Amino acid sequence: MIVVAIVGILAAIAAPQFTDMLRNNRLSAASSALQVSLNLARSEAIKRGADAKVTIAATGTPGAFSNGWTVFVDKTANGNAGIAPVADSATVTRLEVVAAPASVLFAKTAPANYFSYNGQGRINSIGSLRFYESTSDNFCLVISSSGRVRMTRVASAVACPSA
Repeated sequence: MIVVAIVGILAAIAAPQFTDMLRNNRLSAASSALQVSLNLARSEAIKRGADAKVTIAATGTPGAFSNGWTVFVDKTANGNAGIAPVADSATVTRLEVVAAPASVLFAKTAPANYFSYNGQGRINSIGSLRFYESTSDNFCLVISSSGRVRMTRVASAVACPSA
């Protein structure tokens, strides 16, 4: 009985730490997945010598992270109006479609609902993307004018750094 009581006390002490660890793992995985997609778009743009885009919407409303994101090569000038294509066409080739991670919130400082890399690997808009859950630390993707993406972690009350 004493052993069961000790195990119960230890479990009660460890549970909050475990919850924080799970939350941080979800946020880190979500931000890493988008970082990989942005790097894919940049490398494809350089390889093809054409624009490659990442929309922050797999389907539906432009800018709605809850729908995920899509990486595609775009021969139009408007980024498919900020909405990811649902199929390949003469002007669009989809490279990757990613579902949004569950329970992770998202905010961006970039003005567009999509990021466009040109054939030299430069991006159309700089800014940051923030992944968070309630009062947790924020995981930020910071995009520089050269198109490089870096991830940083900041406290919940602190804004993401600028490029």
